[in-house]
Amino acid sequence: MSTKSRCLEILAPFLVQPGEQDAVAGGAPLFSSSSIDSLTLVNMVVALEQAFKTEIDADDLEATFKDIDSLAAYIDTKVAS
Repeated sequence: MSTKSRCLEILAPFLVQPGEQDAVAGGAPLFSSSSIDSLTLVNMVVALEQAFKTEIDADDLEATFKDIDSLAAYIDTKVAS
């Protein structure tokens, strides 16, 4: 399973509005989702960190969560290092 697919699988429970999962999978900005507030973002980060056994730097959140491709690329970089 690709990192992108795995990220989408992990984020799916947080993207609860109709069509959000498809929009994010298609490249829509993650922060444009009405389902993502600050608490949801924290929960998403924790879920991703646990799944990939890595840490996501707080300073990198805006760039990391730009869209699903940037998130997957960031995770790939962190896991490889």
